[in-house]
Amino acid sequence: MVRPVFVYSDALMGYNMGTQHPMQPRRLRQTFDLLDSYGAFESEIELREPTPADFDEVAETHSAKFLEAIELLSKGGRSSGSSRFGFGSGDNPIFPGMYESAMLYTGATLNAVDAVLAGASVGINISGGLHHAHYDRAAGFCILNDCAVGIRRLRRRYARVAYVDIDVHHGDGVQELFYDDPTVLTISLHESGRTLFPGTGFVYESGEGEGVGYSLNLPFAPYTPDAIWIQAWRDSALLILKAFQPEAILLQMGTDAHVEDPLAHLCLTAQGWLEAIKDVVGLGVPIVAVGGGGYNMKTVTKMWSLATLTLSGIAHEDATPDSFTMHNEIPTLTDHYEIELAEKDRKRSQDFAEESVNEIRDTHFAKFGL
Repeated sequence: MVRPVFVYSDALMGYNMGTQHPMQPRRLRQTFDLLDSYGAFESEIELREPTPADFDEVAETHSAKFLEAIELLSKGGRSSGSSRFGFGSGDNPIFPGMYESAMLYTGATLNAVDAVLAGASVGINISGGLHHAHYDRAAGFCILNDCAVGIRRLRRRYARVAYVDIDVHHGDGVQELFYDDPTVLTISLHESGRTLFPGTGFVYESGEGEGVGYSLNLPFAPYTPDAIWIQAWRDSALLILKAFQPEAILLQMGTDAHVEDPLAHLCLTAQGWLEAIKDVVGLGVPIVAVGGGGYNMKTVTKMWSLATLTLSGIAHEDATPDSFTMHNEIPTLTDHYEIELAEKDRKRSQDFAEESVNEIRDTHFAKFGL
């Protein structure tokens, strides 16, 4: 039996946009340390070193000119078109070594894909999941779209691949890159583009040409809690995912829908968010799991650890081990408090979710025989 594979080395922390940037690479090391304290890598999970992606393979997803511009800027070169490629102050600052770092996290996702192709039930790369990158433009902290690159490699083996994105932000880059492809079903659960970056992800964005119906968006209102989020997922997107009958799934596990995340407005707990991951595991198909958003250093650490243990089928204590250096800051993997919501916010989130589900039923269900 092939063990689950976790792709990691500290070299992945080189994707570092600066000390003031919201996406801090220490979240990767903290997650590794927490999993290691559980003994996850002693026998249950195989730990693998990442290897950089190949230029030619990445160029099947991204413009070669874009890749060449990244490499030039990475070395300190000047490019009059840097802003055209999405770089500058703000979300995507230029930093030394960014080309090598981006190729490494993309390669790590391909390493996770290869583990699945070799027989592992799951391959995991928490440094990946950078779903906002476009064909020739960086966006939203993302330089290369490792999700799309990974899906293309999965498609060499599997006739139908599903992409499931539970990040609080719409997976716009992945949707865009497969918008006309009926062999790839893209599903994104996210806070509505009316209130959050990138301003897209509405139900009517359902694909084009032969891909009509194969892009599925489930948007939520701010302050949506666990029960409403889970019910909407199970009443719409999960049913379509099952009907699609994917042969493999690429799962993007952004943790920023958590109530304590600073960059969005949903109100999920760690255990509520995990329900979607359990549902995906329950389909019984190979899974490539990647990271994504997550900007509260405590919640992202415990949620990715919780997801990794769940995906790998490892029984574990909820209390984090005393040997974990952040045990006092992260005492448990799940949350142990009630989220208090104003009744008006709860009702608004319920009404919004029901509207999204009804729209999906109208636009997608017939396509999948539902």
